Amino acid sequence: MPAPKILSFLPKPLLFGLYGGVGGLLGALFFGELLWYLLKPPPPAATGPQVAIACSSNVEVFVEGRNTFPVQIARDGFTGPVTVRVEGLPAGVTAEPVVIPEGKTEGEVTVVGARRATVGPKEAKAVVEATHEGKKVTSESPINLKVTDPPKPLADVVFVLDVTSSMQWAIDDLKNGIGKFAEALGKARINFRLALVTFQDITVPGERVTVIEFNGDPFTSDPTVFRDEVSRLRASGGDDIPESSLEAVTAAAKLSFRKDATKILLLVTDAPPKVVPETRTAAAVQDAVKRVQDAEIDSVHTVVQRFDEAVYKPLTTAGADKGGGKYFNLGDVVRGEEGFDELLATFGGVVTAAAIAKNPDSKPQVATRTGDAKLTVRSLQSGEQSAAGTEGKVVLRSGAWTGAIAALVCLALLAGQHHYLRGSLPAVGGVAAGFFGGLVVGLIGGAAAQGLFFLAPGNVILAHIFRVIGWALLGSLAGAGLSLFVPNMKLTLGLIGGAIGGAVGAVGFIVVSSVAHEIVGRLVGGLVLGFGIGVMVAVAEAAFRKAWLEVRYGERETITVTLGPEPVKVGSDAKACTVWARGAPPIALRFFLRDGKVICSDPIQKREEAVVSGFAKEVGNLTVTVRTGSGAPTAPLPPPRPSPKPAPVAKKPKALDLDDDDGFDLPMPCAPAPLSIPLPEPTAAKPAPPPKPAVPSRPPVPTAPKPTVAGPVVSPAIKATAKSPDACPSCSRAIPGNPGHRYCMICDQTF
Repeated sequence: MPAPKILSFLPKPLLFGLYGGVGGLLGALFFGELLWYLLKPPPPAATGPQVAIACSSNVEVFVEGRNTFPVQIARDGFTGPVTVRVEGLPAGVTAEPVVIPEGKTEGEVTVVGARRATVGPKEAKAVVEATHEGKKVTSESPINLKVTDPPKPLADVVFVLDVTSSMQWAIDDLKNGIGKFAEALGKARINFRLALVTFQDITVPGERVTVIEFNGDPFTSDPTVFRDEVSRLRASGGDDIPESSLEAVTAAAKLSFRKDATKILLLVTDAPPKVVPETRTAAAVQDAVKRVQDAEIDSVHTVVQRFDEAVYKPLTTAGADKGGGKYFNLGDVVRGEEGFDELLATFGGVVTAAAIAKNPDSKPQVATRTGDAKLTVRSLQSGEQSAAGTEGKVVLRSGAWTGAIAALVCLALLAGQHHYLRGSLPAVGGVAAGFFGGLVVGLIGGAAAQGLFFLAPGNVILAHIFRVIGWALLGSLAGAGLSLFVPNMKLTLGLIGGAIGGAVGAVGFIVVSSVAHEIVGRLVGGLVLGFGIGVMVAVAEAAFRKAWLEVRYGERETITVTLGPEPVKVGSDAKACTVWARGAPPIALRFFLRDGKVICSDPIQKREEAVVSGFAKEVGNLTVTVRTGSGAPTAPLPPPRPSPKPAPVAKKPKALDLDDDDGFDLPMPCAPAPLSIPLPEPTAAKPAPPPKPAVPSRPPVPTAPKPTVAGPVVSPAIKATAKSPDACPSCSRAIPGNPGHRYCMICDQTF
């Protein structure tokens, strides 16, 4: 009997939805609400105006450096501005207070390390303070402040400067701006050296390429010394337009750079390169590029006329693997309001970035905020607010509530599935599997949903989305577990059906909670969750099956069982059979799919055959009918072996009175029981003719009746198939089909 008589007319999806809904309602009513009450976290401790702060727990600052870290505040009971300051700073480190105005919740605090700052870790704290109606409100958050004095990144910078008569302005601007340039590098903690190479037209007598020396060295780290040498320069020469810029670049590449330094050239000229003959210009540029690459110069930057950019472009791309150089338009520099100062400021930023990129350890780690500022914690399943810091208890509470519901839902669906097929309740082991399996998946789904909700506090839309995601996760896990107890149901179908059912349950909870008390919402939510999971798992099973059995107990009592590679057994042995049939042999029939065909196996007569949609058979007190998705007949399989069939029975008894004293005449099983039914006298048969090429239409009939109806003895030809890859590992009988989907009815196993 598939269900109580009052429910026997319901289709399977609605029946299982009802099972799941009842389980969800009972789980929420008797277990969920009890756990919800027992696991209630403490409420917020105080009333009135409150403020909270969240900031970085670890902040690093360099000697002669600075770093910033974000802070977030939360207000309750007032809306005014708040002040954030850092207390407990080590010697030599300062941080200016930051005011977060009304309507804002975030700000940045800058920490500055002086030259003599004390190196090492120090425990400090960020304090937020506000005044509301004359009352001071404060909160604080600890900070682990670390002062570090790392090695400074190295940078060797060479200015390659055209000093012909048209470039006196560049000499003057370099002299005036080199101080700010050096100061910017110093503030960025760059260990820099400066060099200067000047050039004119070396084809003109008296004009040359010169490497300027500073106290006998081509490099200096003193910007004042560099400025003094530049001030001695005077622009002269350069009668024609091209100048010896490539020779100057080659001379700069030969300087004694430091090994680990970032090596950068800045070429400033208003003329193209002088090459004789002029047709060799491109080759000469490539030769200069090779000299730059051989010297491992990181980048060459050019300040030239727009119409000379193309000829110098190979130089700017010479260090492309390290970022390459930049082009600056000489006309923009000359016409700009700040002239060469603006160029040097930009170039200083380029040098700083390149040096830090080559030495990443020289840059302090950017501090990030750890968590959000919270005054209270909200639960996903109610509008209650708990004290900040009780997130773990809130997660446990939500997980326990959904776990209680899921445990009863899974138990109800498992019991319903067992009763649907066998007419009885599952054993203790099945009850435990359903209950504890549902409890685990409920805990996971509820905790995951609550954890996601913490990511969007106060956002109603995201709260609803995360609730649907969490309940869909719960439903998918429950559906996957239920698929293990539904014959031939794929795990993916259980996952999909359960996920859809869980999402539907979440939507029902949201709708009901918005118009009713939250307790009513939770109860209805449990009911809708169970109903949705039950319906969708049954729908998923029916929607994607290819063949199934229709089992009819009476006019209004019919169930369906999906067919697949695993055999669906019909008989009176409730433990061994999928479908229980009173009055039938222990295992009367087996149905399964092989190579897309429905196979009916008769273990009593040891015979199997391919059957088509509509094939029906009476088994005990029920009738089984094969159904397929298309309803088209299935081509019969060839017989597994050529062997004689037993003598046909002249007349099949319709029923057998087992006289079990219950007044109920049971129908005859599909195969006659041994020695229970008299067999007709066998007809006389002639000796079989000699073998012919054509197979006889009927196998020969036995010449004498036998006391039992059984299949023919396996012939030596069958034994010879032991070496076949399709052979059963137990009896060596050849079974065609795909590995893992072949079923041997003799040994009752799939291989």
